[in-house]
Amino acid sequence: MLSTRVAVLVTLGLALGLASGAVASPDQDKVLAKQHYESGASHFDLAEYEQALVEFKEAYRLKPDATLLYNIAQCHRKLGNIDEALTFYKNYRRRAPDAPNRDEIERRISELEAEQQARQARKAEEAREAKAAAEMKAALEAKAALDAKAEAEAKAATMSAPRAETPEPQPVAAPLPTAVAGPAIPTAISPGPETRTDLVQSTASTSPGEATAETSILHRWWFWTAVGVVVAAGGVTAALLASRGGGNGPFCSDCVATSGVNAK
Repeated sequence: MLSTRVAVLVTLGLALGLASGAVASPDQDKVLAKQHYESGASHFDLAEYEQALVEFKEAYRLKPDATLLYNIAQCHRKLGNIDEALTFYKNYRRRAPDAPNRDEIERRISELEAEQQARQARKAEEAREAKAAAEMKAALEAKAALDAKAEAEAKAATMSAPRAETPEPQPVAAPLPTAVAGPAIPTAISPGPETRTDLVQSTASTSPGEATAETSILHRWWFWTAVGVVVAAGGVTAALLASRGGGNGPFCSDCVATSGVNAK
């Protein structure tokens, strides 16, 4: 809208100059510059800093007054254009070194330079963070690709490998009953020979062979038959002796009785 207005004014100025056949005078530039200045000041008061910036620039072109450079710097500062604001504050200081607001200009420049450095540091930090994030993302993507490749290779190897046949389970035979052993018969433990000084140790002993022979004889039938015959014979003999012992005569006819001799 402002540019349209400026274009209209310029067009009117050219038309008037051509019609009169004369070039615009310096006084007319001052008048136009004043009009742009007043328009820019109105926009500035309304916080319309972009429109105010345009008007102040047009006024400076028509009348290069250092005060307009300060106004342009103010518009850039309000818009957050730190680099441009610093440029126009410094231009104003250069064009008006003895300006009554020199202290204010120095303070503005210091503040903007500090803010500029802080902003540059933030931008550098953001750039580092963005780079680190990009590298991390690339590393994760690379890892994911490697994992997917390894998984695919493992799956392919599993599919291509021959499957081992599982043997069929064989029937298990029932365990046979185990014979229960009887109680163990303790063996006689014979104490070792005792060495004594008060007794003479007998050396007679029955050998295992003799004991075995005696045991085998006792189990023979003829042994007991012979024993029976001997016992029977002994009984008959004892009976005969008893029957003869009742008389006074001797046992046999050739014997002399001893009873009479003994009586004498």
